[in-house]
This record gives sequence, C-alpha cells and structure tokens, in this order.
Amino acid sequence: MIDLNTSCKAMPAVQLRHECMEQAERAMKQKTENIRRYLLDSRFALRGWKLLPFAVQHRDRPLTEFFRKDKYRLLLDCDGETEIDFDTLTDEERFYYDQWEKNGIIRRSAPGEKLLPFQQYRYYDARFKQKVQWSVTGKCNYRCRHCFMSAPHAAQGEPSWQELMTMLDAFERCGIRTMHLTGGEPLVRRDFFDLVDEILKRDLCIETIYSNGLLVTDSFLDQLEERGIRPSIQFSFDGIGHHDWMRGIKGAEKIALDAIRRCISRGFQVTVSMVVCRESLGSIRDTVNLLASLGVSHLKVGAASPQGEWVNEPEHFLTMPEMFEGFLEYIPHYFEDGKPMSIGLGGVFSYDVFRQRAFSLYEKDIEESLFPNAQMCSHVRREMYVSPQGRVLPCMSMVGGPIEQQFPNLLETPLEKILDQNSLYMDIVSFTVEDYMKHNADCQTCDYRQNCCGGCRATAVRDHENDYLSKDLEVCEYFRGGWKEKKDHLLEQFCSEKERAGSHRNGTSGNR
Repeated sequence: MIDLNTSCKAMPAVQLRHECMEQAERAMKQKTENIRRYLLDSRFALRGWKLLPFAVQHRDRPLTEFFRKDKYRLLLDCDGETEIDFDTLTDEERFYYDQWEKNGIIRRSAPGEKLLPFQQYRYYDARFKQKVQWSVTGKCNYRCRHCFMSAPHAAQGEPSWQELMTMLDAFERCGIRTMHLTGGEPLVRRDFFDLVDEILKRDLCIETIYSNGLLVTDSFLDQLEERGIRPSIQFSFDGIGHHDWMRGIKGAEKIALDAIRRCISRGFQVTVSMVVCRESLGSIRDTVNLLASLGVSHLKVGAASPQGEWVNEPEHFLTMPEMFEGFLEYIPHYFEDGKPMSIGLGGVFSYDVFRQRAFSLYEKDIEESLFPNAQMCSHVRREMYVSPQGRVLPCMSMVGGPIEQQFPNLLETPLEKILDQNSLYMDIVSFTVEDYMKHNADCQTCDYRQNCCGGCRATAVRDHENDYLSKDLEVCEYFRGGWKEKKDHLLEQFCSEKERAGSHRNGTSGNR
C-alpha cells in the first residue's frame, strides 16, 4: 500500500532530478552541436612555397590564394577528423569558419570522411609561380613575316622528348600547376598528345593552347575531349584581307576562321591575338566585328616589332604616333558598334565587357610612397616563360633579342635554384619602381612618374638591349606626347564615369 504522505514528499525531488537530467541532455546536445568537424572542399588543396608557406590552390581554375599564419591554422583543422570546439573560438575565428562554409570552401564532414591525398598540405622548396607559358617547339608550319622568334627557320630548334620531360619534372617539383602551351606552332609536334597525357598524369592543368589553326581539326578537338579537358584556344588572326600575306600561306585566313568556328561550335572558349602593321592597321574595325559575330570572347591587338623575321624591313612598322593614332581612331567605332567583345589595343586602351570597365595597361598609378615595395612587373611574380631551348624568361616578348642569352637555362640549372639565386631572372622579379627611379634620374622629376612607373620591361629592352632598367619609350610617348589626354577625352564621350573607374594596377599579391 502506497504511503501518500511519503510519496507526496518525494515528488519534488523526483521532478527536480528529471528536470536536471533534461537540462543536462540539452547542455550535452548543445555541446555536441558546438563541436564540429569540417572538411575542405575537394576543389581546393593545401600548399606552400618558400616565403609563401600558407596557401590554398584552386583545382578548378588557375588561382592560388595566400593566408596569414593564424588564419591558415584554422584551415588546417578542416581535415574531416579534427574536432573544433566553437565555444573556445574567438568571434573572428567563428566568423571565418561560417564564411568559408557559406562560400563552399569547407563543409560539415560525415563520419569517416577525410582529406583526399592531393588535398593534403604539400610544401615546395621553391619560389612560387602560378603558371608557365611553355614553348614546346620552335618550329612552325607557317612563314609569318613578323615572327619575332624566327619560327619559320626554327631558330629556337625543338626540344627532344627527354628535354621536355626534364622541363615538366621541374615544373611539377616547383608546384607550377598551370600550363599554357605555345610554340612555334605546338601542334606540329608528333608527340603533342603524349605530352598532354604526361601533363594530365601529373595532375597538372592545360589552360590555353596557342595555334595558327591549321591543325585544329575535329579530330584534334575529339582527342582533347576524350581526355576530359577543354582548354581555351588562342588563335592568331592578323586582319581581314591581310592574314594570308602576314602569315605567308595562301588560304591562312579561311583556315583560321574555319578553326575558330569549329572550336566555338563545340563549346571551346576562343580568344584571338592580332598583330598590326602599316598595311593592316585600318582593318581593326571589320576584324573585331567579324570575330565578335563568330563568338570570340577577347581580342588582343598589338603592333609588329622590329625583331626576328622582319628586323630588316622597317617600312612595315608603325611609328609610335602612327600606332597611337590608329588605336584612337578605332575607339569611337568600338563603342558605336556596341562594344562587341572584350578588347585590348596595346597598352593604350582595354575594355572588359563582363566587368563593364575601361582601362589602360600603361597607367599603373602607384603612389610615390609605395615605390620601394612596388614591383616593376607584377606579371613576372606569378608567371614565367620557358623557351624551346629551356631559357627561363619573364615573358615571351624577350625571345629573339640579345638579352635572351643572359637568362638562365633550366636544362642546365635546376629550376629551384633559378627561382632562388642571383640571376637576371630573379633581379627582374625583385626590381622595384624605386630601383628604376634611381637608375633613371630624369624620371624622378617627371610629372607622369606615378602614372607610368617605368613602363613595360619587355618593351624597354627591345630598345635598350642590355639594360633591363631602361626607359620604356613607348610609354614615355603615350604620356608625354599627349596621347593619354586624347584617349581620356574620347572615353569621356563614350564611357560612363563608372566604366572609366576601372584601372590596371601593378602591385603584389597580399596575404588574405
């Protein structure tokens, strides 16, 4: 028989115990919710290089992002296994994790999940380079009049298979993941797809293939697709009615246009590079409109330079005023025609139709107080060019000149040493705007010194063969000859203020 008095006295204690158990369960549940396991998304990999040891490399595009040490430590814990106690994190740390999860960089991991082998942290004992433009041959099946590397005569030769593998081994050891394959004409190599297979086997990426179009057949595109890749194809096209003459091959214009159509119809991104001379300068408008109608996404226009095949035929070259005048004459037509595609007219004028921004590559606009740390060339900090002979240069434009022979050769010296020793190449990587100003006393008082900051180094050595810190006379003419003001006046008529706010700045990549 139940004693009601005793039972009644016991009820508050029983209820209290029950409430305590529920509270403990809620606390445990909350504690469990605050213990998280995150996993880095498979599109990213943890990497590090000399001087830049904390990085995340994107696998789906050519991009590497750098981080501060404290922030990177948080990412290292996103391995699917480490328990992260949110109660012990600072507000800033919680914010990073929440943002990374929101942006798809990390996700909650399921039991047993962990980083894939390629995602795990890997340190490269070399200075960082994002990509390499690689001339896999110096040979060509065309006879281009303006070829600065004299490919019609194979002046650069062609590396053997073993030499190619030595170069590729070096890129892989140094963590250079993105390849731009060029020549000469890269497709003339009979082992081209053997090379493609080697690149892919090493989990490297082919971003762009440069070609004149002759060998870009359906069969060629089939072989790319069979390998699961769809690189951008950049074609050379030197103007309607002028391409055959410039390329030295009858029917070259039709061949190039057919190849462009073929690629675009099959979903390949196509860009075009156009070289102009006195004979072809007036063809820019018709050429832009034709290429845009075919679906070309970007056109880069530049003037032929007195190098290589054309070095002794100066009558074809545009003077700087002629080049600037020709580009400025076209700018109104570009806007009248509805900005048909993204374009770059040398360093004078560029327009990005996706960002709706106009800018000039000549106009760096760096504050004078930043000169000591502002690199002369931002391009060379992330990219490099390797010639068919294995020479490591800042860019392809330096091939064919006397300065080329001063650069180191990775077939003779390990690339790790080239990227980390005293050499002309590393001087170029390290030179600052302040170094340039000290070398050119009259530039120190120039009204445009913060705008030009010395200009392009490849253009400078074209006119001063052995002086990397010499003036870029083309940029001097642009500013001091009044061409910038003329261009700005045109843009005021055709561009909104917002469109003109875009600019190209030559700086360094900061830590995130």
